[in-house]
Amino acid sequence: MEPSPMDLANLLIDLDVIKVADDQPFFYTSGWASPIYLDTQALLSNVAARKQIMARTRDLLSLTIEQQSISAIVGVESSGVAYAAWMAQTFELPLLFLRKKPVGWGMKAQIEGQFNLADKVLLVDDVTTDGKSKVDACLALRKSGLVMHHAFVLIQFGIYPYTGPMLKEHELELSSLLNWPTLFEALSARDTLPPKKIASIEAFTRDPAKWSVRHGGIGQWTN
Repeated sequence: MEPSPMDLANLLIDLDVIKVADDQPFFYTSGWASPIYLDTQALLSNVAARKQIMARTRDLLSLTIEQQSISAIVGVESSGVAYAAWMAQTFELPLLFLRKKPVGWGMKAQIEGQFNLADKVLLVDDVTTDGKSKVDACLALRKSGLVMHHAFVLIQFGIYPYTGPMLKEHELELSSLLNWPTLFEALSARDTLPPKKIASIEAFTRDPAKWSVRHGGIGQWTN
């Protein structure tokens, strides 16, 4: 039997993926402030957890990869490369590497690996917050001549108010193994956090933009 989303959520909690801030919030590179940070690096060293993650990923994505005629998996520097490599192995597809910034000149300056123009690819990363970095990666891949309409992440927050319209504008579908509300549900059931932290995380989950502004972060996307 494939692991359920709640099984995977508990697996990630056991691996200490969820980091909860004390007084000082976390600030993402995008500028958002948050009471939590998701650190997936523990998966790199845990073979048993990796097998469960990939079993669920295979179950979720097999049909999509077939129907969309995906010809390569693209990992995002650097957080998405390991997950993308596992997926490329699972689906027996080539692996490409997307740099955050181009190195050199030409259409392939931002991408490592061999590909043909108009190849259809699947973008892979570990976590996405508001989705903007995935849109930026999508635009970079398209500029390089690849066809890209689907991104897949291990965890997406799924609570930011502008994500849906932005993805629709850029004709990008975003799917994930887990979302933040499921992780928070599993974490809350553990009854290990003090009420003050639970209240802060609940406020963040209800309105991440308002929480961010109140704690010194941005409240909307910036270009």
